[in-house]
Amino acid sequence: MKKITQSIKMNPAILAVSLCALIVGWLIFLTPIHGYSDNGDFQYLMATNDLYGLPHAKAGYVVQHYGLMKYYNPLHLNHLTTQSAVIQIAVGLNRLLYSQTIFDVRFLGAVHYVLYLGGVAVLVKGLIGNENRLRNYLMTVAVVIFVADSSFTLYFNSFYPQALAFILLLYLVGFALLIIRYKTVNNWLTVGFYVSAILLLMVHESTSLLIIGIVIISVGILLLPSRQWIHGSAAVVTCLLLFTCWVSANNITREVRAVNKYQAVTQGRLLATSHPESIAATSHIDEQFSLMKGRSYYPAAYAPLEPEGHYIQENFSQHYDLPWLLLEYTEHPHQFSLLLDKSAKNMMVLRPKLTGTREKQAGGKPFQKTRYFSLFSYIAGTYYPKTYGFNCLLAFAIMVIYCGGLIRESSKQNQAVKSHFWLVLGLLSVVVLVPPVVIVLYGTANFVIHMLPVAVCLSLSSFILLSDVVQHRLWRNRDVT
Repeated sequence: MKKITQSIKMNPAILAVSLCALIVGWLIFLTPIHGYSDNGDFQYLMATNDLYGLPHAKAGYVVQHYGLMKYYNPLHLNHLTTQSAVIQIAVGLNRLLYSQTIFDVRFLGAVHYVLYLGGVAVLVKGLIGNENRLRNYLMTVAVVIFVADSSFTLYFNSFYPQALAFILLLYLVGFALLIIRYKTVNNWLTVGFYVSAILLLMVHESTSLLIIGIVIISVGILLLPSRQWIHGSAAVVTCLLLFTCWVSANNITREVRAVNKYQAVTQGRLLATSHPESIAATSHIDEQFSLMKGRSYYPAAYAPLEPEGHYIQENFSQHYDLPWLLLEYTEHPHQFSLLLDKSAKNMMVLRPKLTGTREKQAGGKPFQKTRYFSLFSYIAGTYYPKTYGFNCLLAFAIMVIYCGGLIRESSKQNQAVKSHFWLVLGLLSVVVLVPPVVIVLYGTANFVIHMLPVAVCLSLSSFILLSDVVQHRLWRNRDVT
C-alpha cells in the first residue's frame, strides 16, 4: 500500500479538483446540457439581470438559451445580491465572447464551475492536507462523492440561489479549516473566511439564517492564539456580519414579503392541524379562511380567491403577525413537532420538486431526472432517518465526542481540537436551529430549497468528524503543518 501511495505524486487537493472537473464538466457543458428547469422562481431574477425567456421554452425542460435585453431596463439590478453579481459576470462574458442578444446558460454554469473548483480545493486542503497517505486519498474520494454529486452541481446551469450557497459553504468551511490547520498566522485566510461569510449571507434572504453558525465558527477563530489584530477587531467583525445578515433578510420586494407571510400560515400553521378553523379563536381571522390550508400564493389550479387580492389582504393577511405565529406554535408544540419532522423528511431530498434536469430532445419527456453521479444523494435520501429528533440526537452525540476530545487534550493545549469544536458546533447549530426558523418564516413552502444549506452543513460536520478520527486528533495530539 505504501508503494502505491508513494507512486501517486498528486496531492489530495489537486486529485479532488481534477476528479470534480471531469465529473461536473461533462454534466453541465456537453450537449444535451443538464441543470434544473424553472419552477416559477426565475422570472423576476432574470428581469433584474436583463434576461428574458424565449417563446420556444417549455416547462419541465432545462433551457440553454435566453434573450438579452438591448434597451433600457427599469428593473436592472433592482434586487442586488451575490447571485446577481455572479449572473452579471456571466452576462458580461456572454456579450464579450458569444452574443449581444442571446444568453447561453453555460456561461453562468462556467462561472459557477470555476468558483466551485476553487471551493473544492480550499475544502480538501483544509480538511485533509497535502500528505500523500492512503487514508488521505480514501478521504479525498469520499469528499468527491459528496461535493460532485449531481444533486448539487445541477444547480450550476440554473438561476436558483442554491448553487452559490453550496459553493460558498465549501469556501467558508475550507478557510476555517485552513486557519486552524496552520500554526503560522495567515491574515489572507482570515480575510477569505469573512469575505466568504458576507457573500454567503447576501446570496438570498434565506441564507441570512446561517448567521447562527457563522458567528459560532467565528468564536473558534477569534480564540486562536497569535491573532491579536483579529481580537482587536472582533466587535467590528461581528457587527459587520450582523449588519450583513439584517440587510440580506430585508433585501426583498413587497411581493416576496407578502408571499412569505401568506405561506407561513397556509403552508405552516394551518397545515399542522386537523382543525384549521381553530385559528379564529386566537385571532380575528374568519373561520372561512381555514379553507386556505395548504394553498400556495401562486396556486397551480383555480382558486376562488386570489391571495394577492384586496379581500385576502384586508381580511386575512393583515390579521396576524410574527408574534402571533410564535405564540401559536408555543401553545401547540405537537403540531410544531409534526412540521419539524416534515422538514427532516425533506432535508436530504436534495433535488427541487417539479423540475426537470435535461434539455428538450426528440422523444424526451418533461420533468425527467438524471441519475448521473448521484450516489451520495441516493443514500442520504433513502437511508438517512427522517425525524427532527434524530438530527438533534446526532448533533448532541457528535458534540459529546468533541467534548471528550477537548477534555482529553486540554493538558496538551491542542488548538486544533478546540477550534474544530467551535467549527462543528457552528455547523450543527444550523442543523438544529434553522429548520424551526424556516417553518416560522416560510412554512413548508420550497422546503427542499430552504433545507439544502442544512444538509450541506450536516454533511460537512460529518466529514470533519471523520477526518479528526482518521487523523487521530481526538485521541492524541497531532502537530499541524
